[in-house]
Amino acid sequence: MFDYIMESLIYPGLVFVIVMIIFTQWLHRKITGRIQYRRGPTYVGPFGLLQPFADFMKLLLKEDVVSKYSVKFLPLIIASLGIGSLAALLVMTPLAFKPLYSGYDVIVFFYLALWASIAVLLMGLATPNPYTSLGVGRYMALIVGSEPAFIASFLVPVIIASKEYSASYSIYLTSLVSDKLWTTDVSSSIAMVIAAIAGFLALMAVLEIKPFDFPEAEGEIYWGLFTEYGGPRLAFIFFILFAERIVLPLIYVLLFLGSSWPVMISQNYILGVIVILFKYFLVFIVLSIIDNVMPRFTPTQALRFLWKYPMVLSFFALIVSLI
Repeated sequence: MFDYIMESLIYPGLVFVIVMIIFTQWLHRKITGRIQYRRGPTYVGPFGLLQPFADFMKLLLKEDVVSKYSVKFLPLIIASLGIGSLAALLVMTPLAFKPLYSGYDVIVFFYLALWASIAVLLMGLATPNPYTSLGVGRYMALIVGSEPAFIASFLVPVIIASKEYSASYSIYLTSLVSDKLWTTDVSSSIAMVIAAIAGFLALMAVLEIKPFDFPEAEGEIYWGLFTEYGGPRLAFIFFILFAERIVLPLIYVLLFLGSSWPVMISQNYILGVIVILFKYFLVFIVLSIIDNVMPRFTPTQALRFLWKYPMVLSFFALIVSLI
């Protein structure tokens, strides 16, 4: 039990997520600066590396100002649960020294992954700003449009691994054999290709990568979640949103990009982790570039796209994997 607590708090849990957020946000801002002909962070730390940490601490140390008509303490509890759920997900992966897994733990994975989005949603509902209601409505539409495709596509490798390699519908066990799923047979290869495409599109929507960032819509409403909250509460919101960009792409790498292949992480743990993180940073860089060059969908355009393409593709791949 002590080992699992330490893994949840330090590595690959909370402390690891914090370090990854600092580096990935620095990387994202550098990529953004390069695309927009700016320099990006340069002052705090070597090469500006600690600028995201400085920004987070600035928010965290500010006075916790709450609107008279807002819910006072519940948002802090909800934010803590959202952060904890994301940290707990990493303990279920090969990144952990002693992974916590069992048969059908994929159900727990989807529950915990959804909790981060629910936490952001509930924190938005806790404020009385009318713009918050508009933003929450858009965010709910995004969740409804993206989560079914996200779940269906991520189920595909788990189902194939369970049928062919006795993975028992476990995220961890599927990660150990995910490189084999592409060559098991023709139908599995087809299902994996379709699911990988649909899963990537659904992942973009869940992470609010352009063109799916319409809940924010800075030029329209910039929903009240970011106008009503300040100080520590806003820091927690950003932490959840940034942590999602760590955890969910990592799961995508584990399920669709062969995990630690060509290294077997069970035989060489350190090198296996390095391979997984290398693949993750490639995915993150691609997402960052897309986020900077794509325009924004309107809510109607985004939902039409999500239901027409990722939803159809993911459920088709799911049916093929079951057959």
